[in-house]
Amino acid sequence: MHFRARPRSLSGASLPSLALAAAFAALGATPALAQQEPGATVEPGDETTAQDQAAEAQPAGTAAQPEEDIVVTGFRGALQSAINAKRNSNDIVDVINAEDIADFPDANLAESLQRVPGISIERDAGEGRNITVRGLGGDFSRVRLNGLEAISATTGSTLGSTINRGRGFDFSLFASELFNSITVRKSQSAEIDEGSLGATVDLQTARPFDRKGLRGAASVQGAYYEMGKHVQPRVAALISDTFANDTIGVLVSGAYSERTVEEEAYSNTALSDFWESQQGFCPVVPGTAVTPINTLVTTAPFTPNCTPAPGPVPGSTPAAYAEVARAGVFVPRLPGYGRFVNRQKRLGLTAAVQWQPSDRTLLTIDGAYSRYDQRKNDLATNPISFNRGNGTAAGSLTARQATGRPNMKIREAEVDETGLLRYGVFDDTDFRMTNAFERSVTHFWQVSGALRQEFGDRGVLNVLAGESRSLFKVPEFTLISFDRLDSDGFVFDSREDKRRPILNFGFDASDPANWNFINGYSDIRVQRQRVDNKFRNAKADFAWEFDQYVTGKVGFAYKRFTFETQSQSRLTSTIINAPIPAGSSVASLSQPITNFGRGLNLPEGSTTSFIVPDIDAFEAVYDYNCNCQNALGDFRIGTAAALGNNRFVRETDTSPYLQLDFDLPLNETIRLRGNLGARYAWTKQFSTGFISAALPIVEARRSYEDFLPAANLAVEVGEDLVFRFAAAKAISRPALSNLTPGGAVSTTGNLFTSTVGNPELEPFRSNNYDASAEWYFMPGAVLQVAVFQKDLKTFAQQLLTQTTVGNSGIPASAFPAGTDPNTPLNITNFQTTEGGRIRGLEVNYQQPFTFLPGFLSNFGALLNYTHINSKISYFLTANPNGPVLRDQLINVSPHSFNATLYYEKGGFSARLSGAYRKEYLRQVPLRAGLADATGSYSTFNLDAALSYDLTDNIGINIDMLNLTDQPTDFWDGKTIRDQQVFSKTGRQFFVGARFKF
Repeated sequence: MHFRARPRSLSGASLPSLALAAAFAALGATPALAQQEPGATVEPGDETTAQDQAAEAQPAGTAAQPEEDIVVTGFRGALQSAINAKRNSNDIVDVINAEDIADFPDANLAESLQRVPGISIERDAGEGRNITVRGLGGDFSRVRLNGLEAISATTGSTLGSTINRGRGFDFSLFASELFNSITVRKSQSAEIDEGSLGATVDLQTARPFDRKGLRGAASVQGAYYEMGKHVQPRVAALISDTFANDTIGVLVSGAYSERTVEEEAYSNTALSDFWESQQGFCPVVPGTAVTPINTLVTTAPFTPNCTPAPGPVPGSTPAAYAEVARAGVFVPRLPGYGRFVNRQKRLGLTAAVQWQPSDRTLLTIDGAYSRYDQRKNDLATNPISFNRGNGTAAGSLTARQATGRPNMKIREAEVDETGLLRYGVFDDTDFRMTNAFERSVTHFWQVSGALRQEFGDRGVLNVLAGESRSLFKVPEFTLISFDRLDSDGFVFDSREDKRRPILNFGFDASDPANWNFINGYSDIRVQRQRVDNKFRNAKADFAWEFDQYVTGKVGFAYKRFTFETQSQSRLTSTIINAPIPAGSSVASLSQPITNFGRGLNLPEGSTTSFIVPDIDAFEAVYDYNCNCQNALGDFRIGTAAALGNNRFVRETDTSPYLQLDFDLPLNETIRLRGNLGARYAWTKQFSTGFISAALPIVEARRSYEDFLPAANLAVEVGEDLVFRFAAAKAISRPALSNLTPGGAVSTTGNLFTSTVGNPELEPFRSNNYDASAEWYFMPGAVLQVAVFQKDLKTFAQQLLTQTTVGNSGIPASAFPAGTDPNTPLNITNFQTTEGGRIRGLEVNYQQPFTFLPGFLSNFGALLNYTHINSKISYFLTANPNGPVLRDQLINVSPHSFNATLYYEKGGFSARLSGAYRKEYLRQVPLRAGLADATGSYSTFNLDAALSYDLTDNIGINIDMLNLTDQPTDFWDGKTIRDQQVFSKTGRQFFVGARFKF
């Protein structure tokens, strides 16, 4: 099937065509007699796969308008070709095309996607990493690479980033130069595989038949990272050729970059909590039992294990204690400073071979590979006793010496009108300084084969088969701490600025003599981790053109996911029960950290110089990576100490579908095109996990079925207007890591934690509705208004239960021998909730200013605005019959705005792009039982790009990211607005040259 002029009337139509026309006429349409041709279009049967649609669009970087024989190139040409693909699609889509071979518009794929209405991105160290589409995060949107679903497990670049064990795709894994186009499918059709509530994002790498003949390109850039003043390389290259009268093509491309990210931060990542948390502070009279006022913490009286201070005030100062020990008073649990350094190396390779033995047969083989290496140091210091309760005897310490907050004496305090502690002076404060080193690598590879076979002029068969694997490994993780106990005069002061509070330790933190490596308290943690995702996919789609108006489609898809995570850690306690050996000292095992807070503008009085453990020096002395017992400790590692992170899931999805595509002239000026169909999805899951070493492995099996009808209608009025309507039932399956039985138990420090999976989690089900109006008022321009609604029938929530070891129901064998049953325990698990509703509005405007006089005609703009109103039900406790809070969906900005202003003339191109996100929620509830949340303040990112073509084959370019030096800016509590994280990574600049032939 090929490009052809649109039919003028229904004469000679088949029975299905006449039946469809009659059905729509009965709904108010008028039968057509004639239709003017607005230009060539794509037959409905030619939209069977994402690859086909990408091929049907104009080649990247050029777009020929039907009305004019004009070729437009560069950024403007990429925009124009993307508009053509959007307009011609039966589904609701947005398209981004490369400007030229190996020349995507942005340095990062996620940053390109943020220009699409309804999409917001999460930046990690200034680089886009994850996307949110129409209110739903990355786990709810599928990313397909060359037609195959892609899952990537890696870890982030910045403070607090965790390993991605979900279904989301990490857009930092590949360089943008390797891609030719992105298609964002916002509506569902039966022929598109199920699994997305937000969108299906199709990433397409370059292929030799995109432009036949010998061609190639290379780019070289030097990158400058403001934080740390690092200069590092970024290179990319592509070469492609076709042979045998252009019936065989081969393409190879590659990209390599190095990047050192530094982040400076204030953080309170443990969140603020009521003052009774961790058994409260030392009362005025040590040894006095305390009756809790904020009963969400506990209802039972407790006695802080407080050592009386010498002098006339053995406990807390009466007035200061009375200021804090009140209803509704929140105290930071772990306020501290941090410096994060991440050294990255990223290699990406793609290859494609195409063979077209005849006009009716096309075979394509695609391959992609990525290696992402990271070396990270997380340097952190904090008054750790805020987050530790009554202690237990260990090593050289008594229980009272190991006690944290209950031994702290409040000397001065100020609480604001919201109940947040803004100022305090504390005695007997314990401090910790840590250096955590992690070496990780992610390998991702994918190979696929696609066959397109035409049968006569009416039939097309598309077959796609392939597999992929994402293997994330942490072959080395070490955390070592220095500590200082019972130090007086610590000052916390956020009265002037919550984002940058004064943390004055009250001693010289840069003097090794003021720190200790304490027998029975300080840590050497050793861990190894591995996350392995495998995916196999096979699908066949057959389209038969009944006539020029109606095409029938039938297909079948098979998908198999396997997820396996493995973890090892020290088999005995991570705490060292021996003093520093002779010949070594804190001074010889440490290194200085000075000038902390670069870019944060910390206030006078803040402690900004420290020492941190020297990882290499410690390894030379302790040999902690030996996996053995030696004179200084037991450093054996194994899975027994981390059984909860040793889990497995296998999921098999099978789904046949039927679909009818149509393109019907209704009268002289109106056409109706679109598709109707349904997909049947059968899901089967098998998972395993552990609870403790004393219990056998736990297995779980389940299966479920879904019938998923879908419809997309596009009404063309004249040559410029398109009205679209879409409705579908959709599902998105829970993250594979959340489906495992058993769970992980962490027994580090005085507060134990446990994360438990739920193999009975229901899939997320939704009824989706879309409507839009698109006005293509001039070549390369569009004004679009769209509304959408997602009725979420089921959802899932991560719940935190605060209990004790004895009341948890977890076997005692999961905890260290002799653990006190009253030790606090936080249990996190996942439960299915009743869902909610998402409603949204999108406005999109794109236009080249060719109508303006003189040099102004070389400008153009892209503007889009998205409003989202979401309401979801959140359980406040682990009891599904308990209180429920209706609030916004997490990670969803109610308002977002993106704008790009560009200029192109005579080989010179300039672009300025801004992205604004209104503040949004990040976690609900704030703590078990409390109807509150954490969130992010509003953000605004500004990026710019300049390029100039010296010749037809050589150009120079400058890219500038995060020009606003936008911080990570998270708050804790809607009313108290305690600062959870305030950090900066600085601006980034790229200068280089590009060559092509």
